[in-house]
Amino acid sequence: MKGLIRILGIAALGASVMLGGCVMIESSSIGPRTATGQPISAQADGWGFLRLYTPPGLTTAANSKLAASCTSGKFTNPQTELSMRDWLIIAQDYTVTADAVCE
Repeated sequence: MKGLIRILGIAALGASVMLGGCVMIESSSIGPRTATGQPISAQADGWGFLRLYTPPGLTTAANSKLAASCTSGKFTNPQTELSMRDWLIIAQDYTVTADAVCE
């Protein structure tokens, strides 16, 4: 009976680790973090598989949405952040968030 409980405990621990979904965040910024104007933000996301395939054009899509949300068409202090969540080590959910200041 103790052996069965131990095996079930190990299986439950393994399942919780596999199903937890790890998050990795990579970011970059250009320019100082302080600027004057209206802050704007945009996001683009997509799915990848086995870390071999990543969704194309996430940064371009986020930047296009960022530019469209600025009525003057002129923004400064762009910053992007990529976050990735693993699901069962098979599929990854990628999200690119872009922030800037609309002048």
